[in-house]
Amino acid sequence: MNSNEIFSEKQLKKQIQLEEIKLLYGGSRFSYTAAIVIALIIYYVLKTHVTSEYNLSIWLGIILSVMLIRSIDTYLFTKSDLKEQQNIKWRIRFFVGTGIAGICWGLLPWLGYSSDVEYFAFIIVCLVGVIAGSLSTLSYRWETMVLFLLPASLLLIFRLIVEDQTFSKATSFVLAVFIFFSLSAGKRIFNNTQQNIRLRLEADNREHAIELMHQKQALHLQNTPLAIIEFDIDLCVTEWNKSAESIFGYQRDEALNENILRLILPRDSSLEAEKLWQRLLNYEAVIGAVIENKTKNGEPIFCEWFITPLTDDKNNIAGIAAMALDITDKKHNELAIMQSKDEAEKANQAKSDFLSNMSHELRTPLNAILGFTQLLSFEKQLTEKQLSHISEINSAGNLLLKLVNQILDLAKIEKGHLQLSMEQVNLSDVFKECRAMIAPLAEQKGLTLNINIETNGYVIADYTRLKQVILNLLSNAIKYNKNNGSVSLMVKQKENDIVRICIMDTGTGISEDLLQEIFQPFNRLNAACHIEGTGIGLSISKQLIEMMRGKIGVTSKLNEGSDFWIELSGKLNITTAIERESQSNYSNTILNVSSLSAQKILVAEDNPTNQVLIKSQLESLGYAADLVKNGQEALNKLINNEYQLLITDCNMPLIDGYQLAKTIRDRGNNKLPIIALTADAFPEKRAECLKAGMNEQLTKPVDLETLKTALEKLLHQ
Repeated sequence: MNSNEIFSEKQLKKQIQLEEIKLLYGGSRFSYTAAIVIALIIYYVLKTHVTSEYNLSIWLGIILSVMLIRSIDTYLFTKSDLKEQQNIKWRIRFFVGTGIAGICWGLLPWLGYSSDVEYFAFIIVCLVGVIAGSLSTLSYRWETMVLFLLPASLLLIFRLIVEDQTFSKATSFVLAVFIFFSLSAGKRIFNNTQQNIRLRLEADNREHAIELMHQKQALHLQNTPLAIIEFDIDLCVTEWNKSAESIFGYQRDEALNENILRLILPRDSSLEAEKLWQRLLNYEAVIGAVIENKTKNGEPIFCEWFITPLTDDKNNIAGIAAMALDITDKKHNELAIMQSKDEAEKANQAKSDFLSNMSHELRTPLNAILGFTQLLSFEKQLTEKQLSHISEINSAGNLLLKLVNQILDLAKIEKGHLQLSMEQVNLSDVFKECRAMIAPLAEQKGLTLNINIETNGYVIADYTRLKQVILNLLSNAIKYNKNNGSVSLMVKQKENDIVRICIMDTGTGISEDLLQEIFQPFNRLNAACHIEGTGIGLSISKQLIEMMRGKIGVTSKLNEGSDFWIELSGKLNITTAIERESQSNYSNTILNVSSLSAQKILVAEDNPTNQVLIKSQLESLGYAADLVKNGQEALNKLINNEYQLLITDCNMPLIDGYQLAKTIRDRGNNKLPIIALTADAFPEKRAECLKAGMNEQLTKPVDLETLKTALEKLLHQ
């Protein structure tokens, strides 16, 4: 088998062209280096003997610039892939660069001219050497030799002719003879190089063809774990190895000369077999096709097939060679995995639905508990004992709300719905707020609280979530501390612009064998104690810190206390330009009645308790409100009455809040402000509210200050 039967002349020509350009670029590194060295030597020798040192400097700059550009071009060529190197642009760029280089060297006698004969002779010797040396690196293409040699030598000859001296004329004649013989020698070198390249590539192609043939023969060895099957164009089996016997159950004698379709394909697979056969008739190999087959006993199996058409000398299909791998177990495992995945997705969706429903079901009664508690706290006729009871109810309700929020935070993180706003967070601001919020709890337990609120510096984090993590760690340090103990917050600057925040306590500590479990969700290591909690606060803290590209850890010893630490990117002792107003804490002072209290509000709420609550809250703020039980009643009210704002629950009978808002907007009423008051706390619910046409979403339970702010904002608009 010769190369013409495997590779066409066109393909061989492309290979030769690719080899030529690779050799040209490959040899250019040495030639560029040599050219730069020679140019520098010439400049050093001639700079004090030339007619114009300025012109010589220009020539050197041109040469070095051209060599630099060509070096960059060579680097880009070597970094490009094989397909890119076949682009004709590389040949054109090399030819153009070679011609420019020849012109630059030809300018040496002009820009580096010296009236001293010995130095001018030095120029001639250098140019002749450069021209002669270039023949070896440019011999892979005849054009490159011509493009370099002619401008370099002709410009030198022309300079000699201009000199109009006997020595110059004789030298120019010798150079002309040199050019002629150099081109003749270069042509022979090029022809020989071309022949060598062709012979080498043809040998490589033959070797590749032989290697493919050997691989094909090796694949048909009887000991392969693959079923090796061959059949003719009439689909009669001509080869059947031991693995085929093992997979399909037919002995070799039983399979030979039998129709392959009848042996191994189910009856209902004729259409699939027809498509497969059509591909083979189009000389298309089938690789990795998974087909359902059958064994001698009629048992269904799945096989992965590799099928190749065999051709004769006239390129006609003479038979089919096939390999089959039994992947029945793999297929069953894939089906089991897919089924498990579907079940897991359903379970995850069920969990999300449960959390969403739990959010709604728990927040609805919490809305009434906290709302009415807040309203009661404004009553002036209550006794000290009654106010104390109200405070206890409020504390218990807020604790329950905190637990619900923690569970929902965990669900948001797991679903990837929690969004962070990364910025430079002023540590002093965070510490001030945390100390203000945690100080009453520490005072209640008689603990010493050491927090330096004057810390200068910042970390890169989400302000709200960082405060949440620090508050969680501080509250844990207080809850699990000893009486008359202490809680300290310290900050350290570490290497690589890392800031470590440490929360240290003098509590009971954690045993070493339990430290590995401390950040696992729902894992309360001391669950038997009387301290309230869900065991997910530390898990949420860990995930929040990692989302902020930080680290969290703990060191602890029993009966000596614990040291929880957070590491985030940042710097200390640097005053940041960030200023943040302190968030106002909840106050039991009487709210200022809105100046917009004359506005009339419509409330759509199906829960009777929440109806009473929202109406009482609005009345305490000075607003008049009408109540309806569903979206249909709200639409009827809006037809006959004029309202300045609508507050609606999202989940109601007949017409829910989403459909109510959409209907109002579809009817052309785009001016009526609409507030969604919902117990669903997932972020997608807010997006759903805004998409339906609502202006704002408030999550139950809502306090009076938040409600007042939202009303004034929208009524002002």
